[in-house]
Amino acid sequence: MGIFDLFKGDRTPLVSQALQDISVMINTGERMIAAATGHLLDNEVLDEDLEELDAMINSREVDLRRVLLEHLSVNPKQDLVFSLKLLSIVHEAERIGDLAKSLAETAALASEPRTGKVVDPLRHARDAIVGMLGRVRGSLATGDDREAVLLMTEHADVKERLSLFVSNLAVSDGVGPNQAIVLALAARMLSRVSSHIANIASTVASPFDKIRGTTISPLIEERLKG
Repeated sequence: MGIFDLFKGDRTPLVSQALQDISVMINTGERMIAAATGHLLDNEVLDEDLEELDAMINSREVDLRRVLLEHLSVNPKQDLVFSLKLLSIVHEAERIGDLAKSLAETAALASEPRTGKVVDPLRHARDAIVGMLGRVRGSLATGDDREAVLLMTEHADVKERLSLFVSNLAVSDGVGPNQAIVLALAARMLSRVSSHIANIASTVASPFDKIRGTTISPLIEERLKG
């Protein structure tokens, strides 16, 4: 099976079940990010139990690790590369849940509501990231390497925009110290969420030794031209 076919074609029961579990983990992470950023950036009431949702993600991570270990101990050659990629994916999904909780907790540091145009770049980044979570879930389900590459490229754009936001914030005279700290923390954590999404996408678009990379290999670029 080629590196581009791991997420496509006929799937063993292990692969099918693992992808379903990971889809649930990413979907749960999407709910958490949407709720946490709504609370932090839009001053909304936090209407999700983030601790409970995070516990669900963690439980599936533990279950998947156990199942993969048992599978590889019995048949180490079957689904080996796919299993290694799955371990990487579940780690990234788990981190998204943790970051969602941290985003919500950051709201407690704020001494005033987050309002005005200064927050708009973060809201735009949030909207992009929530959309990316849904798209990466679909990319995993279908093995869509082209969509995976687009997600990796989009992450680079989100990361650059958030870095520029922090740089501008550091020299802004119109933002108080408390708000600057809160918004800077939000920007950095949103950038990390985007990075985890890109890392998940890289498991579809890249061979195992290149996952979590920031560049697209010539082999993949050539394939995507076809």
